[in-house]
Amino acid sequence: MVEKILSALKKLKAETYKINITKIKSEELFFIRKKLDMNRKKDVTKYEVTLYKDFKENEIKFRGESTVDIYPTMNDEEILEELKGGLYAAGFVKNEYYPLPKSEGASTIDKSYLNKDLNLEETALKVQNALYKYDNYDNGGINSTEIFVQKIENRIINSEGIDVSFSKLGLEIEYVVDWTENGEEVEIYNKDNYDELNENTIAESVREAIEVVKSRAKAKSSVKTGKYDVILNKEAVQTFFEYYQYKANARSIYTKGSKFKIGDSIQGVNIIEDRINVSLEGTNPYDNDGVMLNRTNIIEDGILKSYYGNFRYSSYLKTKATGNLNKLVVNSGNITIAEMKKEPHLDLLAFSAFDMDLSLGNFCGEIRLGFYYDGENTIPITGGSISGNVKDVQGNMILSKEIFETSKFVGPKSIKLKGVTVAGN
Repeated sequence: MVEKILSALKKLKAETYKINITKIKSEELFFIRKKLDMNRKKDVTKYEVTLYKDFKENEIKFRGESTVDIYPTMNDEEILEELKGGLYAAGFVKNEYYPLPKSEGASTIDKSYLNKDLNLEETALKVQNALYKYDNYDNGGINSTEIFVQKIENRIINSEGIDVSFSKLGLEIEYVVDWTENGEEVEIYNKDNYDELNENTIAESVREAIEVVKSRAKAKSSVKTGKYDVILNKEAVQTFFEYYQYKANARSIYTKGSKFKIGDSIQGVNIIEDRINVSLEGTNPYDNDGVMLNRTNIIEDGILKSYYGNFRYSSYLKTKATGNLNKLVVNSGNITIAEMKKEPHLDLLAFSAFDMDLSLGNFCGEIRLGFYYDGENTIPITGGSISGNVKDVQGNMILSKEIFETSKFVGPKSIKLKGVTVAGN
């Protein structure tokens, strides 16, 4: 199929292009409680071709682009017509001119995180066993589960000589946990993504999810409206730090979504507690443009040290293209979560949604479960919401020693923010 696409591009005299090929083999299991309801296999190959067209207006050079999908069932004529339409459409896109990355030497990287002799079916079975390891309660547990184990093969080709490929394994788990207490039934949806198989991590994540829904069934009311020291956990911590990831992105700088400059204190000027150190790395060895990805430090002790970004927006800023780094790595702190909880606080374990305005730094969340410690007693609470702005709390932020990891984040499992507004009773 690649040869057919290249042949069609040559006929169209399309000199500038990029081809992304993705082949996915998957084993998918669907459970109701512990009973397998359905299993499904997939073997899909996708071809995406991006066509570029250069033109000038008033002596200013522009580069238009358009992406089309090519399917394995297409014949030569259908491929030619699809690409012809994409090339025509590219002429109507008026982007500031930018180059494509050039080859640094073709290479193939096998980033398979599991043993080579471990097939998808065996991996899915190990995931299943880990998921149900702690599901042994009478009043609740895992209601339903979907397991997706994928072997992903990628190849990226462009007109500048890039031809790289890599393979990896991806793991996605969606599950609903429920609990019945005093006639009330509560459900909480969970979604975990991993790029390697760690059975203990999966089992522990489910155990914590069941404990959360169990406590949620017992929680009856929220706290009074006011200011509280708040502890955020796991996914909410990841969302919180995505603000800094956005602010250092070359695209955000170019589009004025971020005004930070290299050397600025991105954490503010009055830092009382922990200073943040943030790095970025790729979940793949290459990004979608074929740029090799290496770990890059962007924030050191609260100071912005470098931008990061894909080839296009980095070229606009005339900075080094790091590629599209999409895994956030944040330093952990020096105190444990148990030490965080010694003073009065509101420990928030589950939200209906925790949202962050990446440009402005405003965050908010509707509380599904929390524990309020008043200095003597710990009370499970539900309802109400929190709101605040990163700039108001970042200088007085405490990071936990314990870490939390997903396919897109490694960092403190919990953070403590002081003086956060809580709307309650």
